[in-house]
Amino acid sequence: MAFAEAEKLQQETAPAIPNYDKVRDAVNDISSHDTQSGILKSLVTHAADFAPRGAFFIIKNEHLAGWKVFGDVTDAAENSVRDVHFPASDDTILGSAISSAQTVDSAAGAHSADQSFLEPLQFGHPDRMYAVPLVARGKAVAVLYADYGNDGTHLHRDRKSTRLNSSHTDIS
Repeated sequence: MAFAEAEKLQQETAPAIPNYDKVRDAVNDISSHDTQSGILKSLVTHAADFAPRGAFFIIKNEHLAGWKVFGDVTDAAENSVRDVHFPASDDTILGSAISSAQTVDSAAGAHSADQSFLEPLQFGHPDRMYAVPLVARGKAVAVLYADYGNDGTHLHRDRKSTRLNSSHTDIS
């Protein structure tokens, strides 16, 4: 069904999706997994095709917990992502995406607590930042964060949130 939707989208807006093959392949790979952990690992793997740098956060007991980083990241970010843990209610771009259940775009400094994850990941003060909530059964279960990284390239994004079709909520 997701593949059919991607093909339909490609036909309707072919000029706007220059990386259709990457989108199709990502959807196929993500759809091939039957556990939430497998789905999320595949999503992170493919996110690097659309954003130069980012991180993935899981929601556990009303807190955001760093899970994976991708793209143009340092070894320090790789090593510290699992140590990032803060309340989802904090004033961050991630919390805003969770509460609105929509993609949020912002800049460093727009949310008072963004440094709670930017600093340990050594992501600095990005000009543009994006947070995409992943919603399962009507509830946000994770947030994908992406920014331009250090090279100033553009992200390929859609304003719709991503919905997971999985009954699993425990992510290892």
